[in-house]
Parts: sequence; structure tokens; C-alpha cells
Amino acid sequence: MVSIDTIVPHNGPVRIGYRTYAGIGAVPLQEWFKVLVAIMRARYTKQHTRRHLRDLTDDQLRDIGITRSQAQWEADRPSWWYRK
Repeated sequence: MVSIDTIVPHNGPVRIGYRTYAGIGAVPLQEWFKVLVAIMRARYTKQHTRRHLRDLTDDQLRDIGITRSQAQWEADRPSWWYRK
């Protein structure tokens, strides 16, 4: 278990996209907004494609190599669920 006194703040450089900033405080607010929009767009796209997966026919699912139960399980996952 980690206690609050063992947490070290991140003071090193921050890389967002192709740019590197001196630290978290050096990143302009508009850059954080771009990051937030990108995250929201990615989650929407993920949820949208998961809903489409649910609507595929059994022949289409067999073509991509998954079963109906696997497709349903994937479609029912929340948008914040991420696995690399």
C-alpha cells in the first residue's frame, strides 16, 4: 500500500504529440483541451464500433473469427475500458 507521503510529483519533461514541454505547468491550457478532445473522440469511436459489432450477422462474425457471445461481450463493455 502506498501512503501519500511516498508519492513524488512529476517534475520532468512532458511530451504531448511531437512537442516536449519543461513540465506539467508549462503545457498551455489549449494543449490540455486538445488532449481532452482527442480522448473523448477516441472513446466515442470505440463505443460506436462496439455497437456496430453487435449488429453483425453470424456470417460476418465468422469472417472476422469471433463468436456471437464474444461480440456481445465486447459490445457491452464500457467506453472507458481499454486494453492494449
